[in-house]
Amino acid sequence: MISRRHARRIALQILFANEFLKEDVQTVSRRVLESLEEKPSNFTMELVEKTARNKDELDRLIEEHLKNWDLSRIAVLDRVLIRMALAEMLYFPDIPVEVTINEALEIGKDFCNLKSRRFINGILDSIYKDLRKRNVLIKKLEADAKHRSGSEVKKGNLM
Repeated sequence: MISRRHARRIALQILFANEFLKEDVQTVSRRVLESLEEKPSNFTMELVEKTARNKDELDRLIEEHLKNWDLSRIAVLDRVLIRMALAEMLYFPDIPVEVTINEALEIGKDFCNLKSRRFINGILDSIYKDLRKRNVLIKKLEADAKHRSGSEVKKGNLM
């Protein structure tokens, strides 16, 4: 069984390739996994699918938090990593937000420069705080996860 971090790295590679190939994400997934000689975990494929399926909604959420920037100006890899982290934040209620953000930053260490990692951290933190304030996202922090059972993500419109 592969670690979740490794699963996220594979998901990032699939979603990054999909940005350029613009094909069905399942087709791109098969091609990338074949080239990596990897057998994907269920988590990998679920993260890829939820990120790809909700791409437009995730991009709108990112755009709401950009100051004097256009989404297209963000480096492709940074944009994909932010989308993927937001999908995990929104659609994986069992994963604490702080774990999601930390994992995005750790993966970013291998693929992004320091300026990008700071930008990614700032955007994810800003979006998280906004979602909590609007009661759209209710998740526990990692410390709370040890003391409670279950998390909730409120369903509804993010906008």
